[in-house]
Amino acid sequence: MVLGIMQELLLNDFTPILSTQAAITGELDIFCAGKQAGPNLYCVIAVDARKPEYKQKFEHFAGYIGASHSMNDYNVVILGVFDTDEVSDELKEYATATVESFEKINIIKWVLTPNGVEVYGRQPDRLLNIRTLLEKSLTEDMSGKTVADVTAYGHEKRRERIVSGNTFLTYIMIGVLILIYILQIFDKNDTLIYDYAALPLGNGELYRNFTCMFLHGSVEHLLSNLLALYIFGTRVERYYGKKMFALIYFIGGVLASVTSSAFLSGMALGASGAIFALMGAVLMYSLRTKRSIDGFDLYFLIFFVLVGLAGGGLVAGIDNIAHIAGFVYGCVISMFYGIKGE
Repeated sequence: MVLGIMQELLLNDFTPILSTQAAITGELDIFCAGKQAGPNLYCVIAVDARKPEYKQKFEHFAGYIGASHSMNDYNVVILGVFDTDEVSDELKEYATATVESFEKINIIKWVLTPNGVEVYGRQPDRLLNIRTLLEKSLTEDMSGKTVADVTAYGHEKRRERIVSGNTFLTYIMIGVLILIYILQIFDKNDTLIYDYAALPLGNGELYRNFTCMFLHGSVEHLLSNLLALYIFGTRVERYYGKKMFALIYFIGGVLASVTSSAFLSGMALGASGAIFALMGAVLMYSLRTKRSIDGFDLYFLIFFVLVGLAGGGLVAGIDNIAHIAGFVYGCVISMFYGIKGE
């Protein structure tokens, strides 16, 4: 049923675009939802192929989406899903086609039967995790449910995934880092750096592997870390909670500093090891749930991490070992957290 497809799409961060209902029965004839992933916008148009004029309905919606997004820079993939009990020759012929492409608009057609997804012709049979969602919709009992019920259920499940309604710990950390850097500005002899920056492992004073996380070498160093802390810290705090935020940030940061110290020949400072731990945790959340995180999909997160690591390797004086170690520790620590809806 189209209603079951609608439910699975909404539960997996697809945004509704259009839908229509039969005037008398109230049954859902067609539903459309979209999701941005990397350079592509995926629009799923689920159509009840048992009803007459299903082809006209699909083409009307596809035309509307194509016209709406034809001027955008990203590619649009329109996936028609024709829900039916039995595949007629007419439907099979309509769904058997190579991918139709119009500049940046690509149209693909799948058929959903009680036995699963059927793909005809030379068309992709995998797009994101959509095939899995379609086949899962077949097992859902939608009897007695309405569009309003499904919409409310989707909102409720999304709210359940948010563990913390506010992110004040992230803002406190941002404030602390700014305050300490102001103290550094007035510290003309760089006493704070000489007394609290990390040293090569074996020199003792292991407390420095904690205190070095609060120091920065320049305004640019501080601002780049604050921006990353805001982006990833707020997401970790929202979806993992405050306790996990603190564990990932501080334990990941300290372990990254200790690991880096084993390769140091001088001093090291900065919060980037802890921030890369947060990045690892956000990436693991997206991998485990197959969902975007407040607009950040898996592809964007991987790209962001790779750019961060590559940038550290290209710029002199950047402790890339701490970045890599922090990212790995963040991934590992986050695996001990049970995610709702995983």
